[in-house]
Amino acid sequence: MRVVVVVGHQEFSPGASNKSFDVSEFDFNSKLALNIVDNFKEHNMSDEILVAYRKTNYQDLPIQLNALKPDLIVSLHCNAFNEQVSGCEVLYYHKSTKGKDIAAIFQDKLVNLIENNNRGIKPKSSEDRGGYLLKCTNAPCIIVEPFFIDNNDELIRAEELMIDGDLTTAYCAAINDAVKYLR
Repeated sequence: MRVVVVVGHQEFSPGASNKSFDVSEFDFNSKLALNIVDNFKEHNMSDEILVAYRKTNYQDLPIQLNALKPDLIVSLHCNAFNEQVSGCEVLYYHKSTKGKDIAAIFQDKLVNLIENNNRGIKPKSSEDRGGYLLKCTNAPCIIVEPFFIDNNDELIRAEELMIDGDLTTAYCAAINDAVKYLR
């Protein structure tokens, strides 16, 4: 099975950010993606995992990802709102049963680890933000929003979990469970 971990956004369009700590969604998730790949390769010999960065415009991202012929796509993101809101949510395409089940796997692992507000799994249509990617990829695809990056407490907790390796381990466990489910 081939898993593609997508780093949300781009270096010149880095997504949400935390002004207090000068870190963006792209920065945080670039590190996380590489940690996930290293950990996954170290502990799982039967499946392939790749990191993908958006090369062109957002409209072409599904084409770029589909060309990799993945069995699962996990897009890494972080929410932002008003520096106060907290929580974890995972998005999936509303017509995808597999996407919904995989979103639940990730939601469970991350909420239990981060111990933040459980915002639940959220179905998205093609008209919703992120829905285009979820709809237009051939493999089951989810968008993971584990915390609010503009909330200092949540960012600090996520950074600590990444340094300890626990965040990476939770993602890898969720990927392994998702791959088992897809088999």
